[in-house]
Amino acid sequence: MALVCFAFVAGAISARAELKIANHKDQSTVRYPVVLLRGSGVPKPSAKKELLLHVENLSSDRASRKMLGQVREGKFKALAELIPGNNLLRITADGESTELTIRYSPQTNANYVRVIWMTDSAGDPDFATPNDDDPQDYVARLDTAAKLMQCFTAERMHDSGYGRRTFQLELDDDGKVIVHTLAAPLRAQDYYSMQDDEWWQSTRQWLNKKQPDPKAKNLVLAAFTRKDPESGKMLAHTALGGGDLGLFGSASVFSWPCSLPKTCDAFLNPGRVDPSRVHDDSSGRNTHWGAASTTIGATLHEMYHTFGLPHCRDRFGIMTRGFDYFNRFVTFHEPPSARRMKPFTFDPGQEAHLSKVSASFLRWSPWFRLNEKADNIDDPDSDPIITFDPKSKRFSIASESPIRWLGFWRDDTLAVHREIPTGVKLHNLSLSLAECEVELSPEHRLSRLTALAENGRAVTLRFVGTNSTNEN
Repeated sequence: MALVCFAFVAGAISARAELKIANHKDQSTVRYPVVLLRGSGVPKPSAKKELLLHVENLSSDRASRKMLGQVREGKFKALAELIPGNNLLRITADGESTELTIRYSPQTNANYVRVIWMTDSAGDPDFATPNDDDPQDYVARLDTAAKLMQCFTAERMHDSGYGRRTFQLELDDDGKVIVHTLAAPLRAQDYYSMQDDEWWQSTRQWLNKKQPDPKAKNLVLAAFTRKDPESGKMLAHTALGGGDLGLFGSASVFSWPCSLPKTCDAFLNPGRVDPSRVHDDSSGRNTHWGAASTTIGATLHEMYHTFGLPHCRDRFGIMTRGFDYFNRFVTFHEPPSARRMKPFTFDPGQEAHLSKVSASFLRWSPWFRLNEKADNIDDPDSDPIITFDPKSKRFSIASESPIRWLGFWRDDTLAVHREIPTGVKLHNLSLSLAECEVELSPEHRLSRLTALAENGRAVTLRFVGTNSTNEN
């Protein structure tokens, strides 16, 4: 049964408020096809009345031209899918409406994310579902999830002050994400016997031989992920990202939204996951909405690793377990779950986001440049170099491309960062160990130092006592 995104608000009808869009301006331009609209001014309905917020793209004839949004205490969130060119969007709630035009100008960045559905050598594309007659609509679910991840990235980069930068997706003429269904060289049983690292290496070697493309970051989901009915062990289930490959099991794809208009349905689906049939990867919430949120969020987390992004220390940052809360990007509340028996309305600060330390790093990634030829980018084909002198206890950083960002690590996570203003062309920098540890606070010791250049190249120096090792 489909779930409707609505809110009950008790009380008498108040004076009419004007619907206002808070995060997009009329006649603005974006470089990606799905936007999140956030705003206010939704009128209060009479008691027990269902308040629906409609978004319609009057410029589109696609099935996604009409969508419902979420409402809470006069505020709203809603998705809209755009077509290339100008898009006239009408937002309506209880007879009140407003319009704005957003121009979608597709990216020309040659770097992109390639979405791959990996079957075993037999070529069976079916994925695990709770019921035998559930649709095998993996293409639609990957299309939706990829666009949500792209939209999340753009909005969170914007929230951090770096503009709506995001990665490029391969789209066909109808605006759908191109999903490459590829048969891997081995049987499912062969992959079941591999350790995660071995499987990741095997998949990377296969793709680089079969479809090499240095411009691609590969988002790969394995169709043959299954739960062993006898042992309960998960087979071909992983989440590993780095280099040019993010590799994932498909155990929770059944919970993902099958279309953009069904996004709220998926993230508000209170149905319980039957662990005898499928894997419950919901962070202990045992619900379809929890599985969708955790696994789409984890997929994005691992893809960020392919862009070089390390873990951070922010509880709700997507580079920690903040990915469990990906659903909160488009909702205001969560249905009951095994962890919380009553519906939960969260605060804006409890939504998944990109921490400043993460967004500032991604800002310089070649995959976030939007245009084929990035403006004012000094782009030599070389990495920065970091050295450490144990006698003077100083780090030296040299880079042909200007140094733009420094990251200071505590243990295995990126703790704090320093940005170099874009107007400063800094090619050489010397830092004392004491300076670096002041960045962390006196009670903590530096474990690694990362330098990121304007060309998007980064190098990390692992530091233990007076010993140092480069990690490119």
